[in-house]
Amino acid sequence: MADEPITNPKTHRFGDWEFNTNDYSLRNRLTDTVERLEPRVGDLLLILLRENQSVVAKETLIKELWPKVVVGDDTLAKTVSRLRTALGESASHPNLVETVPKRGYRIKHTETQGLPSGSRSTQVWFALMFGVLVLTVFIWWSISNDRPNQELAEKLARADGLYMEFEEQSNEAALALYEDVLSVEQSNSHAKAGVANAMVQRVVRWPENQLANTNERPSVTSALASGQLSTPEAKMMLERARLMAEKAVRESPQSSQALKALGFVYSAEGKLPRAIEQYERAISANSKEWRSMINLGELLQISEKPKAALDMFTQAYLAMQESYDDEPQHIGPWQPVLGVAIAQLHMQAGDHKNARSWAEKVLELEPFEREASSIFVSASLTLGQKEQARSFCESYAIKLKVPKVCTSLSE
Repeated sequence: MADEPITNPKTHRFGDWEFNTNDYSLRNRLTDTVERLEPRVGDLLLILLRENQSVVAKETLIKELWPKVVVGDDTLAKTVSRLRTALGESASHPNLVETVPKRGYRIKHTETQGLPSGSRSTQVWFALMFGVLVLTVFIWWSISNDRPNQELAEKLARADGLYMEFEEQSNEAALALYEDVLSVEQSNSHAKAGVANAMVQRVVRWPENQLANTNERPSVTSALASGQLSTPEAKMMLERARLMAEKAVRESPQSSQALKALGFVYSAEGKLPRAIEQYERAISANSKEWRSMINLGELLQISEKPKAALDMFTQAYLAMQESYDDEPQHIGPWQPVLGVAIAQLHMQAGDHKNARSWAEKVLELEPFEREASSIFVSASLTLGQKEQARSFCESYAIKLKVPKVCTSLSE
């Protein structure tokens, strides 16, 4: 919560909601359900309401919400996401909390304090109830007529979530769900792309012959180097995945999901130029396709193009920031991983200032990340910031276990 309380009228009504600033309780006036917001989330809502539909700059929000702490846009985006969750909406369908690109956020619809009274109140009440009745009938009719499509969409969403958990059991469950969808709708390119992705992930992360190097994070790079993708079993699985991904692309040539899946298959087969082409097509079809950007960056590294890889990884990180509100559960775990990769490439290029900056980004997201800590200390020493490096080591050396770096400070 901000250090200085924000003084405002204690009750604010906006849309279907009533917000009490005494206890930060948020009541839905249609359902009469109440929940209490986290202090920081409540402060955010209060600031937006105070500005009454005007855009509040990101810098202003950060300054008011975290007056004595240095945070980035990621932290603000996560707080906005929690507010939207409380209001039952998302960034893609912002009924109340609107993102204004490159500017900030605002509340779209508000009402004056106090409810209508007298005959006008009665008219409003009956109009509201009639509207609710009509809406209920329409929703019931829509659900009844669109139930099969809705069930398939929900199944695909569950499958996508399981696939992104990067666990063997979850991956197999995702594969089964994708295949269930195809048994009902054979032309579903989303499901075909999902099947291809899950098959590739199976042979990359959990090879039957156990040739993978368990000391490093499973990736296409390490899998190709280990030879595990050249076994007969792996080749057969990858061929099945390729056929499925190619069908998905033929049926939906502009689908970033299908193009990304085909690129993933080609990369696992060692067909790097063809994989790069598919990833570039996926990014062209969807400028926020951060998964393809990460995979493309990895292939550029394999191709010994570190500058191009760095640019692509940086582009992926920015795309993840823009998409965070829509899929925080998928993007959150990837941000520290990608941030470390970017910091490492800056270190390799001799750009210690940017390496240190990216290490700080990672440590803001994951305070005890070991590689980011090592990069931060090493870059600080190279930049002549010995006292900052020493202070960091004194605070975190035991937890982060970076004795070699910290020992160098006393030499």
